[in-house]
Amino acid sequence: MAEEGKRRDHLIVLVHGLWGSAQNMARLESVIHHSLDDSNMANIHTYAPQCFSHFKTYDGVEAIGNYILPDLLQHIENLHSEHDISITEISFIGYSLGGLVCRYIVGELYELDFFKSIKPGFFTTFATPHLGVTFYKGTVMNYLGGIFLGQSGRDLFLVGDEENIIYKLSDPNFKYYKGLEQFETKISIANAKFDRTVGFYSAFITKYDPFNDWDNIDPKYITDLPTSTLKENNKHIECLVVDFKNSKIRDKSDKQTKKENINEGRVFPLIVMSLITTCVFPILLSVSTFATVKSYFRNRILEKENVKKQWKMLSHLLTTCKTSNRRKHDTNESDSNGDEEDEENDVAKEQESDGYNEEEQMKPNNVSVSHVTREIVENGLNIISNPDEYVEELVEEENGDKQNAENGIDSGDDTVESFKIDLDFDLNYKSKSAAVDQLLDNLVSNDLSDTPIVENLNPLPFSEIREKILNNLNTINWIKITVLLHNLNSHQSVVGRRGFERTPESIPFLFLFTFLIETSLKKHKSF
Repeated sequence: MAEEGKRRDHLIVLVHGLWGSAQNMARLESVIHHSLDDSNMANIHTYAPQCFSHFKTYDGVEAIGNYILPDLLQHIENLHSEHDISITEISFIGYSLGGLVCRYIVGELYELDFFKSIKPGFFTTFATPHLGVTFYKGTVMNYLGGIFLGQSGRDLFLVGDEENIIYKLSDPNFKYYKGLEQFETKISIANAKFDRTVGFYSAFITKYDPFNDWDNIDPKYITDLPTSTLKENNKHIECLVVDFKNSKIRDKSDKQTKKENINEGRVFPLIVMSLITTCVFPILLSVSTFATVKSYFRNRILEKENVKKQWKMLSHLLTTCKTSNRRKHDTNESDSNGDEEDEENDVAKEQESDGYNEEEQMKPNNVSVSHVTREIVENGLNIISNPDEYVEELVEEENGDKQNAENGIDSGDDTVESFKIDLDFDLNYKSKSAAVDQLLDNLVSNDLSDTPIVENLNPLPFSEIREKILNNLNTINWIKITVLLHNLNSHQSVVGRRGFERTPESIPFLFLFTFLIETSLKKHKSF
């Protein structure tokens, strides 16, 4: 419990995904600070580990988690020793593969009794393959993914069944499930469409994929959520969170009209597909094979660090610090002259001294081979299995603003805040609490089986192991959010990975997410 009169120090850990680096999380991290640094609930600190990146992400969920664990404990110690900050609460945000890594980490921390000293806050995943990855329309991709992506590929494609780490993460008898249970607020965020890297079903944790046939549904969106306006061109961006309670099956005549419009533009993507297949695909396989072999030997050479011993020392240090601070607090209380202004200045100084530097975090990294590999996979290889859907993405991106109007999105207009993150924009909303209430009141937390949008829709042909994972994870109380981003690659834009100048569609949604975080902080004020 935080000392009376002192705000809690809350650490948010942001973990990136396959082929990525800590810089992938920079925009989300920036939004968190812009939105929450003035919160009266806690001093917000963020940490995006840099101990694994690029082709080290091939090493598998367990290995990556074991890279991060000692670095995380060291970071908490550094905050204490270098900045006089004692973390009392911790939260996790995992993006893509990073969400699985976070679930592994919280299980290992649970086994250390970490959460008895540092309280769990919230746990969030963005576009994370909780059910693994499979391409139901392209079996060749499933075969290649399990071979040419190192141990991470074996993990993601569920090689080994019950020995696979993704199954172990979901088993209620294992520490990973028990660790996740410690977090009262658990959020899973899925892309409705345009994300072929991680299917909607896997990120949302469901056996249905109603968006697989976009022409067959009439999607509706939750109203009165934040919007943003870009100052440079006055472009208005809506926050499109799917309202499953009111979305329904599309009329057949509407479906036919749309299909005719899409078929007009098939030539370009087919050319792109042909070029990728003949020129780039062999290079990609060669690079990925080299990275897989390197990962294989790295996993067998590197020793696992003794985090149990490291945590024991850190826990003793934090316990000693709390006792010392309590005595100091009692002494100061008796000698206090009620100088509240000095106390406020001390808090402000403390907030600025945690080592976070937005300008440094936002600097673009040099483009590496792994970046190129990721771009090819996300924007190219998946075109092979579904060229029609690629054309549909182009059409939807062009018609995004029109669709917002057709669906009657009602933007907030009582509060306007100006921000600069890559570009200048205004954020518009009625109130944070109203936006969160509107969001939570209209979400569906189950597997969609009782919603109109899956009426007469067959469930996906899950394997037995994937069915078990699904059932296990749906015993957990998730806040499940589905967002539609009109972008050729929603997997990258859901966290603003390439910067808001290139993908501004995620701006209002990421701020809405921080409103939800703030609500969670208020809910757990008694820590």
